[in-house]
Amino acid sequence: MSREDTSDTPEQIRISEIEALISEQLEEFREIKNDELCLPFFGMEITPTVVDDIFEDLRRKKQECKRRLNIILDSKGGDIDAAYNLASLFRKYGTEKLDFIIPRWAKSAATLLACSGDVIHMSPIAELGPLDPQITQLNALERRLEEFSPLHIESTMEMIRTEFENGSDKLANGLMERLQFPLTLGRIMKSLEVSEQYLTKLLKTRMFKEKPEAEARTISQKLSKEYADHGFCINIDEAKSIGLNVAQLDGEELDHVWQIYKLNKEKQELQVRIKQVEMDKVMKDLSPGIADVVKEQPKPTEMNDNEEKNDAPQT
Repeated sequence: MSREDTSDTPEQIRISEIEALISEQLEEFREIKNDELCLPFFGMEITPTVVDDIFEDLRRKKQECKRRLNIILDSKGGDIDAAYNLASLFRKYGTEKLDFIIPRWAKSAATLLACSGDVIHMSPIAELGPLDPQITQLNALERRLEEFSPLHIESTMEMIRTEFENGSDKLANGLMERLQFPLTLGRIMKSLEVSEQYLTKLLKTRMFKEKPEAEARTISQKLSKEYADHGFCINIDEAKSIGLNVAQLDGEELDHVWQIYKLNKEKQELQVRIKQVEMDKVMKDLSPGIADVVKEQPKPTEMNDNEEKNDAPQT
């Protein structure tokens, strides 16, 4: 076999070894969990395509599931609608038990997913995160992309009101001119309600099914609107303080889950390295003129007015 074949590279060989080690760790972890099905969800952005793939996987493993399901979750988020759909899917298979196990990250839309089950098991350094959607839109005036939360709109409006009250009309009007079209602002503000409604529905029908609906709604409002920054670290103590049903991972369970997390992290780093090598190879094979054109393509911050950008809310 040619050494140019990527399946024969040291990186690919190591990836195969890592996948075998992860499978071993998962089997050992499953034994600890009384033979309950344990599914890893690592490093993936939550998208409609991911929902399709997991649906196919669960259909194949239906007999193994036995209505009890553990999801080892490590994700920084994604599409809020896809996360709600995926949560509903997991609940259909884990009807007797649905637990989420967080070794490190379940931020944003992944937090919504984690809140759809019975218990969230967190390592000592695991993080959940706020659910305020992140909007990416093109600023046509400055020809650059802007990323912001709907929560920023209210603080901006308050700043404009303050400038008018202080007699700084010129500054206030300048800020007003830079705002998005009012209907667009209204739609963006409504996206906060989507996150809040999804989370309330999930909490009150599972984790909080024996508690008053008001408790579920309070937590949903907290996670959607009350944290100052989208990256806020909601660790196990903070999660407990707002009322979520969380438990700390320790002992053998923590050992296995953390080892799976580290192995998967190494696998992802190797995959990035392989893609970089492949890209360098493609660039090397291009003629100098074409290569220069590729290198000079505008970065996201330099997008043309005619280029489109998906501004669907991401959490």
